[in-house]
Amino acid sequence: MNARKVFSKYKPLIIIILLFLLVFSLRAEAANIPGVPSSMKAYYEDANGLPYYSEMDSYYNYRMTQDLLTNGHLGDTVINGTNWDLHSYYPSGRSADYPPLIAYVTAFAYKIANAFADVPLTQVAFWIGAFIASLCVIPAYLLVRRITNDYGGIVAAVLAGLAPSYFAHTFAGFFDTDMFNILLPLLVVWFFIESVRAHNLKNRTVFAVLSALSLLVFAKAWEGWWYLFYMLIGTVVVYLLASQYLFNMKTIKPLGDYPSKLEWFKDQHEIFSIVVFLLVSLVAMLIFLGASGLSSALLQPLGASQLQSAVQNTAYPNVYVSVSELQVPSVSSVVAGVGGVVPFLFGILGVFLMFWQLKPKTKKEEPKNKDKKSRKKRNKRKKEAKPVETEDKNNIKEAMEKERRNYLLYGILFSVWLLILAYAMTKGVRFIEPFTLPIALSAGIFVGLLLGYVKDHIKTNGYQYVAMAIVVALAVYSPIVSAYAVSSAVVPGTDDSMVSSLTWINNNTSNDTIITSWWDYGHLFTAVANRPVTFDGGSQNSLRAYWVGKAMLTSNETLSAGILKMLATSGDQGPLTLENYTKDTGKSAEILNNILGVDKAQAQTLLTTKYGLTAEQAQNVLKYTHPDKAAPQVFVTSSDMVGKALWWSYFGSWNFTSQNGTSYGYSVAQANTTKVGNNTLFVGSNAVVGLVNGNNISAGVMNVNEVQSEVNQTGSSQVLSSIATELQTGNGSLVQEPHKLLVINNGNLTQNQTVSADGTFSIYLFVQNNTYITVAMSRELEDSMFTRMFFLNGYGLTHFTAKHADAGVTVWSVT
Repeated sequence: MNARKVFSKYKPLIIIILLFLLVFSLRAEAANIPGVPSSMKAYYEDANGLPYYSEMDSYYNYRMTQDLLTNGHLGDTVINGTNWDLHSYYPSGRSADYPPLIAYVTAFAYKIANAFADVPLTQVAFWIGAFIASLCVIPAYLLVRRITNDYGGIVAAVLAGLAPSYFAHTFAGFFDTDMFNILLPLLVVWFFIESVRAHNLKNRTVFAVLSALSLLVFAKAWEGWWYLFYMLIGTVVVYLLASQYLFNMKTIKPLGDYPSKLEWFKDQHEIFSIVVFLLVSLVAMLIFLGASGLSSALLQPLGASQLQSAVQNTAYPNVYVSVSELQVPSVSSVVAGVGGVVPFLFGILGVFLMFWQLKPKTKKEEPKNKDKKSRKKRNKRKKEAKPVETEDKNNIKEAMEKERRNYLLYGILFSVWLLILAYAMTKGVRFIEPFTLPIALSAGIFVGLLLGYVKDHIKTNGYQYVAMAIVVALAVYSPIVSAYAVSSAVVPGTDDSMVSSLTWINNNTSNDTIITSWWDYGHLFTAVANRPVTFDGGSQNSLRAYWVGKAMLTSNETLSAGILKMLATSGDQGPLTLENYTKDTGKSAEILNNILGVDKAQAQTLLTTKYGLTAEQAQNVLKYTHPDKAAPQVFVTSSDMVGKALWWSYFGSWNFTSQNGTSYGYSVAQANTTKVGNNTLFVGSNAVVGLVNGNNISAGVMNVNEVQSEVNQTGSSQVLSSIATELQTGNGSLVQEPHKLLVINNGNLTQNQTVSADGTFSIYLFVQNNTYITVAMSRELEDSMFTRMFFLNGYGLTHFTAKHADAGVTVWSVT
């Protein structure tokens, strides 16, 4: 066997290996954390030199896998037959009935790896997402290659494996369920298509069962599996109606043509496949999810419309509006998410081209031969071959009709698929990821079908290869470049400072200590500190977002401490018990804000005299709001919470009447200095400007438009002089005065003054050895508890004590 024949025989396998190596190697690059300078890499790596995970959900998945290996089930314990996680949403905890596939697969890989070497679970989890995600190139290539050719299969595989929205959640160090979100839907659709295409009943049945089982596996990976279930049903229904009544393809054959209904049913390919798929899917889901789990999953589409609402079934704010994955994407972000303009256009055009294949094929006329004698001989041969030729024509006609039916099915399938996910994208950016799959496959089909056009217009084989290579390159260039850019800019989601602080908590606090902070790092806290948290990334959409936000926003220290002690000790019981009496969420919040900052006796008096509760009702509330023995607790402040102030202040300032909050924020920048006369003028990129005149400092925020206009007229040097003058005199329009100016010079408070009673912002200035750090903030944040803890290091606080500090992270005890 010569080399050409060997290559031809093993070409699909060679292509698959090369495709896998391409997409996996791009994902593996993230392990080098190229986005971090070489001198800083160790700061983002654990003791074994493994980079920390890139986002916080990875730590939850890691902990669930750890629980599975240790306890034999997800979560800490089993309560009434339900796996329960006591680390999350303390003290009640929450169900750990999380889609378990990621834990099962990782635990299995961990055991396999440790049969040959000592491999930490952290390392297995670090790599498995990149490996599983890269496997999607196999079914993508094989599916589209079967429909078209190698060109189409290669494009589909690369686009599916490297779609930016998918790649950004599946590179090395990103340990989340996204790894399954392309591979498993691909298997469901691929096997279903093979079932419909199968010529014999056995294969049709096997592929339909495999499609259903793939859906079951997908249900163990993601709760949104149901969209595929409805999609295939909708596709077959529309296909049957369109093929039978619109295109007159006689897809549904007359029952009278068969000896029995069973024989009729077995010969209806699409009907048989969808019925077997439905029966196996429903039975399997019923067994593994239970009746309630199956029914709730199938009814999930009814609740999807509330994802962007400010409130849902409660008057408390909907935290999901702050989750970036649930923001509504723009058209440009959708196009970027699928790989760029070319893949997007190819994907849309692919659907049109599938329907274009329904156009009846016309046989090209044979060129006339002027040789009458030759023509007579051909006619004689035609007459002799007429029976065989007629049979061949019938076979060709039947094959062409079958091909038309297939393309109608593909066109409807991809149309329904794209429309469902296009609607889903109106509910959040996260749905761009599944949208990339039909785009990738359709783009591959488009490229594959272009081969016929190229062959019709380019007769030389070599030029045909060049033309198709150019088309393939156009399709895959942008996703490959994008994937490389993403993997080359990876920075882990945490660092040594946070891990060191959490390790300190683990080593220096009792096991029943509760950690409270904003929810983002909750999963990291539970995994590293091994302590329960008030709320986290799986329980953020609750009343606790309002109360923790309030605890950071308020300037009342006793109220802040009271809120945190209530949440850590009794969770939601205080607000829920009080609301049971008032029947009014807003009124209950108002009452709690008035009693949580005072002692128990005063709170009892307020509840009974001001708010009309009976003594018994007041006692029922107070046992939760003012516990006799508060749970031990630490509060963690970190630098990331500065940027997140816009959200925690929004929820903490929630108005239960108007059903909205107000966002307040900080802007931090190091200032540059210059001499103006004998004084020092400093200017920060946050527009904060100040003048140092001896021991006195004056500061404000530049009116950028006025300053720019002045620069255009007089030049920058003159403007700086004018700003300095205005800061001294307080007269002019170039600088806006702050409400409050606070200056800390080398650790000492040197100025704390109200500058303008009408100021809407305040300025804190930190001077350390002639380095000026400026902090502009909304006026409402100037005395907030977060400001006092994070920026002022707890100055003057009595209920919050700093117990441990690393760069940008402080652990506080709450009393």
